[in-house]
Amino acid sequence: MATYDDFAWFYNRYWNEEFHSLAFPILERIWLPRVPPKSGVLDVCCGTGYLAGLLTERGYKVTGIDVSPAMIEHARAHVPTAEFHVCDATEFRRRGNFAAAVCTFDSLNHILSAKGLESALRNTADALQPGAPFVFDMLLERGYQTGWAEGFTIVRDDHVLLISGSGYDFRSRMAECTITMFRLAGNVWRRSDVQVRERCYSHEEIHAALAHAGFAETSCYDARDLGMGGQLGEGRVFFVTTKRRASASPRTATRLNP
Repeated sequence: MATYDDFAWFYNRYWNEEFHSLAFPILERIWLPRVPPKSGVLDVCCGTGYLAGLLTERGYKVTGIDVSPAMIEHARAHVPTAEFHVCDATEFRRRGNFAAAVCTFDSLNHILSAKGLESALRNTADALQPGAPFVFDMLLERGYQTGWAEGFTIVRDDHVLLISGSGYDFRSRMAECTITMFRLAGNVWRRSDVQVRERCYSHEEIHAALAHAGFAETSCYDARDLGMGGQLGEGRVFFVTTKRRASASPRTATRLNP
């Protein structure tokens, strides 16, 4: 199987703008009012930089990280005034520089172990100033039970994409699908295959990981209540949490309404 690098071109063309056209109004409602104007924002798992572009247009100083060099290449071309780095969310190190952080499009579900999830959250906390807000969305079980891996095909003159997969295993709480891609280069068709795997975490696991990582005062919002309809909103929850101050206790509060 190829890496996500082969998927970057298709992701940039077909998914990035579609998702963030629905997600950004949500971020403007539940997160951006807490972010100081023109401050530094960390975009964790930034993909091809579409969200970074929206934030940069509003005056924020964005630094994005992603494990895929091809995703980062697209991001640098899309937002040349932002800063981007190739690195794994479970391994990067950056201390206390940012006023806020964001991670979208169920990116944290791609981390397949509870230990890895906690590492990514801890690294994000370490990169934030005390009291800084962090927003992210994750798919819960309902999202994987409603056609997450339903097959579909895109056919164009110079590219083809097919999605198929075994769907969601409720025993292991793992979901997977295979993306098969063809692109025409000159007179030659090139094929690549990417296996996408995600893990479904429970509310309890997410809140425990946040507390251990150094976050507190976490609120949760069902994406559908915030206007994200269709399959994108099904089973999706937005979490808004705060980098714990030195004197703060690791309290969390679950709220499922805006």
